[in-house]
Amino acid sequence: MAHFTIVSDVGRFDAPSEEMLKIRIAEIPAIQQLTKTSKSQVFAEALAENAARPVQAAGQMLMNPVETIQGLPSGVGRFFGRVGLGAEKIQEAAASPDTNTVAATGQTARDVFGYEQERRGLARKLGVDPYTTNPVLSKQLDDFALAAFRAHVGVTTTMSVFIPGSMAITATRIVSQWVWDTPKADLILKNQKSLEALGVSGSTINALTKNPTFPLSVQTAFVANLSNLSGVPGIVEAARLAATVQSEVQARFLSDTVGMLARYHQGQGRLQRLLVRRGIIGQDGNGGIVAQAPADYVSWVQLVADFANRPDLRRSKRNLWVTGRLSPMAKRNFQASGWTVREGMSSIPAR
Repeated sequence: MAHFTIVSDVGRFDAPSEEMLKIRIAEIPAIQQLTKTSKSQVFAEALAENAARPVQAAGQMLMNPVETIQGLPSGVGRFFGRVGLGAEKIQEAAASPDTNTVAATGQTARDVFGYEQERRGLARKLGVDPYTTNPVLSKQLDDFALAAFRAHVGVTTTMSVFIPGSMAITATRIVSQWVWDTPKADLILKNQKSLEALGVSGSTINALTKNPTFPLSVQTAFVANLSNLSGVPGIVEAARLAATVQSEVQARFLSDTVGMLARYHQGQGRLQRLLVRRGIIGQDGNGGIVAQAPADYVSWVQLVADFANRPDLRRSKRNLWVTGRLSPMAKRNFQASGWTVREGMSSIPAR
């Protein structure tokens, strides 16, 4: 993955991939608009009143903390290196605090739902992800939603969508609508039921949906992508692997990988199974390998060479599709090893 640092008048942001770069850039106009609106007298007074009242837990209840479990790599190299499924980490993820506990805030369920609805509605007007991991934008959404809910101050006239279609979930438009329109608890339940229908165990579902490094919006996209592969053996193992992600970039990588495989399955050729060991790879009806990688740039390093020459992937036909591109040496060596390489592919599945 490429790594970027964005320096702007509203803050400095890191983006550990081209996908995250697009997301963070799309969020800057929203931050600017909220910053401008916060200077109005009505909102300044509402925000000041909120700051004096004991509601610190509200945002934490609605937004999973972005934490990385120590001891495991946070980059996507773990899916191609010598790190296995890490099944023992499912229990760690399942033991994460349940951030949906309403009682912890001392608020009524009615207050919580009203606040959350304001927050999702505001995110929709701005064209951003309500479950963004951008700390600046997340704090602003918290403050404005609380002010709008408590003071009954409307935001419709001051907000607008800046970039049409800028909802950065990396999924189909219907998933974006779900994330904007569906209460958080209902969205979690929807994901759980979809995973149950795919045969995923309760412990894995619990671990995946409680994983603090897997944003709910990306979870929803992953589950939707996985559902597009319903009936393909290997889905359960793919969900188990997803439950062990240790960073947002890993979560998005797996969601995009499954999205690419779903696109292939729907439009190119039916997949007969998913091969899940370190990453998620498809196998077609003729036994051919379909490896999909939402990678920005693939260099020919030892990790990649080991993957290209994995004994279990030596089939008569091997395809490698990437969203970015390969270095000239990587492309040449993959092709010399019998791989068919395609670059610049889309990670969004067909619907």
